[in-house]
Order: sequence, then C-alpha cells, then structure tokens
Amino acid sequence: MDHPENIVTQLIHEEHRSKWIARSNHNVKCFTEDEIKRFTDNYKTLLGRGAFGEVYQGVLEDKSMIAVKRFIYNVRESFAKELIVHREINHKNVVRLIGYCVDESALMVVTEYIPKGNLSNILHQDSMPITLDTRLRIAIECAKALDYMHSQMYTQIIHGDIKPANILLDDGLGAKISDFGISRLINTENTLYTLNVIGSIGYMDPLFAQSGRLTAKSDVYSFGVVLLELITRKKARTEDGEIGLVESFSQSLSEGIRRVREMFDSEIATSSDMKTIEEIAKLAGKCLKMELTKRPHMLEVAERLRKLKKAACQVQERPTLFSWIWKNKQAPAKTPPLESSSSSQNARTVAPAEKMPSQEIGSTMTGQLFDLKDLLGASTEVLGKGTIGTTYRATLDSGYELVVKRLKDVDLEEAVFKRLVTLFAAIQNKHIVPLLWYYCSKDERLLVYNVVPMGSLAKVLHGDQGSGPAQLDWEQRLAISLAAARGVQAIHLAGPSSCHGNIKSSNILLTGTHNACVSEHGLITLGIYYNASGYCAPEVTRNRWVSQKSDVYSFGIL
Repeated sequence: MDHPENIVTQLIHEEHRSKWIARSNHNVKCFTEDEIKRFTDNYKTLLGRGAFGEVYQGVLEDKSMIAVKRFIYNVRESFAKELIVHREINHKNVVRLIGYCVDESALMVVTEYIPKGNLSNILHQDSMPITLDTRLRIAIECAKALDYMHSQMYTQIIHGDIKPANILLDDGLGAKISDFGISRLINTENTLYTLNVIGSIGYMDPLFAQSGRLTAKSDVYSFGVVLLELITRKKARTEDGEIGLVESFSQSLSEGIRRVREMFDSEIATSSDMKTIEEIAKLAGKCLKMELTKRPHMLEVAERLRKLKKAACQVQERPTLFSWIWKNKQAPAKTPPLESSSSSQNARTVAPAEKMPSQEIGSTMTGQLFDLKDLLGASTEVLGKGTIGTTYRATLDSGYELVVKRLKDVDLEEAVFKRLVTLFAAIQNKHIVPLLWYYCSKDERLLVYNVVPMGSLAKVLHGDQGSGPAQLDWEQRLAISLAAARGVQAIHLAGPSSCHGNIKSSNILLTGTHNACVSEHGLITLGIYYNASGYCAPEVTRNRWVSQKSDVYSFGIL
C-alpha cells in the first residue's frame, strides 16, 4: 500500500512535483474517511461552502473542536498543494493543521476550529465594538506570522491571499492566518513567476496581477489593505462598483492628512488615539507602494506596529515571569545583570558579560540589548513542572521568545553555581541546545535558552493533545538518532566524567524532520537528581551513580 504522503504528492502534476516536497509534518495525522465521518457525525454541521468544496465542524475523541475542509475531487491538485504548504508551518498565529484524509473518494484537511469566525465578518457584518488596542494586536499577530513564513522557515512560504476573510479569530480575538489554497513554496529564489495569476480583487498586489511576479512583498501589499480595513472598518471593494478602499485612501492621502482622517472609523478616532491611527495609515501607505523596493519587510511592519501599540495603548496586564517568581516578594530596587554563557558557534553578537554595559546582555539571535527587567517583565506561560523546577515560555516586548528554566533545590553557593554553569555551557555543538544566559541570586537560579518550535521527539513519537503520533519514516528516524548521538558524543568528549545524566525522548528536541539536538545538558552537575522512569540504568536507580555508560544505557532505550 502506498504511503499517504506519497499519495498526496502524486496528486500534483508530474512536471511540478519536485517543487512540492514537504520537509516538516509537525505531528500531522492521516485520518481515514470513516474516522472523519465519526468526528463530524456524518458531516452534520456545515460551516461554509466555497469553490473548493465544503467545511464541516467536528469533535475529536479528546473533545477538541475541529474544522474539516472537504474538497471536491476535481481540485485534488489544489488540495495537495494546500496540504503541503500548511504542514510546513508551525506558528501560534496560523491555524493549526491537525490532519488530512486521502482516501480514494475523499480529500480532506482537518484543522483546529476557531470559534469567532473571520475578521471580515466581525469588521463588516457584526456590530461588536473593537478597540484600537485589539485591532493593533490582531495586526501584530498577523504580521509576526507572515514574517515567520517569509524569513524564518527553511522553505519560504508566500501566502498569496492575505485578507480579513482569511484571518480567523479565537475566543480572545487572537488572530490566526488560514487558507493556504493558493500559497506557494519558494524553494530556491525569492521570486516566483507564474501564468496562473489568482487572488482576491481588492487585495491582490497589482504588480503580481500585471506580471505574474510573486514575492514576499506581494503579501506586504495585501497586508497594507488589511491595515486600512482595520482603521476604517470599510470593505476593500464594494459591491456597487464604487471606488475601492485603496484608491480612495491614495486619493485622500494626496490631498492631505485631514482628508485621510475622514476615513477613520469613528469608534476609535478619538483625539487621544488620532496620532496612532495616522501612523498606522502611513505604514499602510508604505505597504501599498507600487515599487517593490519601497515596501517594508514584514519584520519591519511587525516591529513598527508593536512600538505603536506600546506607546499608545494601555496593555492589559498579563502574567509575567516577575509575577511568577517574585510573587509575594519585594522586587529588588535595582536588577542585577544577566550573565552570558560562552558564545555558541552560530552566535553573531554575543559579548562577554563583563564587557557589556551595566545591567545589559546581548542576544545571540537579534543583537538587541536587554536586562533582567526585560526578562522578568516578559509575558509567560508555564510549559511544565518537574523534578528540576518549572519551565516557562517568555515573550519579550519585542516578540522574541525564550525558554526559561527556574531551577529548584540547587543547594550551591553562587560562585560554585556560576563556575559549573560556565563549564558545561562551554561545550558547543550544533546538536546540543545552547545555554544563552543564566541568572543567579541568593534565592533564584534561572537558565535561559532559545525556543525550539518543533518540540520534543516524545511528542512526535507518541502524540500530543489528541493529535496522535507523527509518521516518521526510517530515514528520518535514523537521521534523528544520529544527530542525538552526536550531541551525546560531544558531551562525552569534554572529559571522562562529562555526561548528560537524563537521556530520554522528551529531552531530544527536533530542529527539523531530519535533525535534532540534546536539551537539559549540564544540569546533573548542579546536583539535580533525575528519576526518568524507564530510562535509568540499574546503577543509577540503585546508587544514583551517573556516568557516560549510563548515558549509553539510556540512549539504548531511546
């Protein structure tokens, strides 16, 4: 029987098949048609119809809500392309792909269900009030997702149809980009020429419509139109043939800012917010430039929107790392500096801590400077609690995400702790998750790492949150095993007593479908004892005697 992924690829015309190879699966499951029928109660609840087919609501066995997009058979190549593009993306502001079905008479895509519907309906059909702060947040979340697709993925993805109807909103009005039906994978160059020019009138980049030249800046143009809709609450294109929103905006802009102000939604156009809305309008104007080189990149757009939101809007208080750690404690009057571990092989801007300005540290990824206040003020979510302490995902004001481990039961003097951390952080290898920074005080020990978005091998092998295990072929499993082995080998080569002490599938993080790195390296040297049931060598269970050979035992289980 042919593998489901091969069936998907076979649906694409042979001439173009080599350009549509998925490199990631992010734990996507292949369902049977019978399973889909059970999830949807035999397609009972219709959510919508389109040229591609129909969308139904369903419920997984774990009670999580799903949306099932059922394609008509004569668009099977469109189905295959949409699936391949969507499965490449793993971002919190993109609708999560859960699975698909490629039975002989059924082509379906299964995604998470987003309850509030799309932004277009909320802007133009509902009377629900939307604050400027909420509109800015929606714009920022979409901009971050597009920047991720354009510049942070192994294979660049151009959405090709950015519009409010393709921006879904959850219960908290959090934005998630959807519908990758006409998206493109750009495997080698940053530009694609196509004779198949499709998109949405009113949002499509005129340069793409004229020449068939599709670039990331095409999405930037469409996003500029979305910004205009957010601040005017007017449709990009009216049904009565009146002048479109972009044309009306351009005409008003040429007549002066006062004419532009007349277009703003009166609900948000207060005197206190007018300057902010004007700046959003100017940013939209830059996105709508006819010259590609004059349009900003999505990273610039996201950063500009973030600064506007921070300056103009009272941000709703969220849990911060400070509130988690210093709850019921008095904050220090002056926060001490974070200290940098040894720079990694891929670092671009790390400087030794003693050379940094007071209370600042350089980021290995962005070159930004920030101090402990930035880290403690970051919005956070608890990822997990275990024997070593609590792990948080921290999001800085800039949008940069970090993983922070707050250690517990580390009974070491500060000087000893710093020396041990410096020693294990000095072991550098592309298959070891590098320690970026650490913080040490009388009461607290923090270790800071980059986020590895694909997650752990355990989640891929055994499933997570009802989505079921991913399908890894033998080549992928072998490549992941080899990468993990090289990471452990690098630790062992550091010295005869150098070992990991906690090798298990949840500590192998995936950086790609054929690559992996070892996490939580060095914590055993801090006196943290693990009880990894099922992975410990007998001598570790009996005597807590950890060695390189006990790592080998655990790796055998892995």
